[in-house]
Amino acid sequence: MTSNEEHVGPRQLSGKTAVVTGAASGIGRETALVFAARGARVLAVDLNPDGLESLRLEEPAIEILAQDLTASDAAGRVFTACQERHGTPNVLANIAGKAGDRPVADTSDDDFEFFVRLNLTTTFAMSREAVAAFGPDGGAIVNTSSTFGLVGVQGSAPYSAAKGAVSSLTRQMAADYGRQNIRVNAVAPGLIETPATAAKVAEGVFDDLVTRSRPLPRIGRPADIAHTFAFLASDDAAFITGVTIPVCGGWSTTRFRER
Repeated sequence: MTSNEEHVGPRQLSGKTAVVTGAASGIGRETALVFAARGARVLAVDLNPDGLESLRLEEPAIEILAQDLTASDAAGRVFTACQERHGTPNVLANIAGKAGDRPVADTSDDDFEFFVRLNLTTTFAMSREAVAAFGPDGGAIVNTSSTFGLVGVQGSAPYSAAKGAVSSLTRQMAADYGRQNIRVNAVAPGLIETPATAAKVAEGVFDDLVTRSRPLPRIGRPADIAHTFAFLASDDAAFITGVTIPVCGGWSTTRFRER
C-alpha cells in the first residue's frame, strides 16, 4: 500500500500513463493522487515547484515537472518529459486554470487575454500535443470546464467565456479524433473548497449565489472532481466522448429554493 491510502479505489487506471496539469494544489493535486492510487503512472505539472515537491513527498511514485504552461514551447516540453520518464502517455487531465469575477464592461483586453490564455489556450495547446503523443491505441483527454461556462452568471464574463469555449472544444475534438480511439470529455466543477476558494467560502461569499440555491447543501471537495476525472480517464468510460459532466451538487441543473 502506498502512502496515498485515502485515495485508493478500484485500480481502474492500471496501465495508464497520465499527464495532470495544475497539480500543485486543489483539484489538480487531488486528481494526481487519485490517479496514482488507482494504478496510473503520473507526471504532475504546475508552475509552483514547492507545491509539486509537497505532492511528491505525499506520493513518491508521482513524477513532477515545474513548467509555466503559458510558454510557447510548454506543451512539447511536458510531453517530452512524460515520454522520457514514463513512456508513451495515454491520458491528459487539463486542470490548470484560474477563475475571476468581472462583467464585460469592466474587462480590459489584457484581462480577457489573461483568462483566455490560462483557461483555454493552454488546454488547446496541451490537447494538440496529446493527440500527437498518444500511441496507436489512442487515449483520453479530460478537460476542465466550469458550471459558469454552462449557465449565465453575473460578473464572470472572461472566465465564463473561456470555460464555455473549453466545453465547445471538447465536443469538437471528440468529433475529430474518435476514429483514432481518442476520447475527449470535460468536467464542469461547481463551488469546490480549495486553497483558492477557502477564504471566500469561510466568509460566506457564495452562500446566496450557490450554497442556498442547490439541492445538495455541502461544499464540494476536490475529491468529488478527481473521482470524476478518474472515471472519464478510465476504460469504464470507454463509450463516452464529447460530454461535459457538471459536478456541482445540482446547482447548474436544477432550480432549487431553500425553504
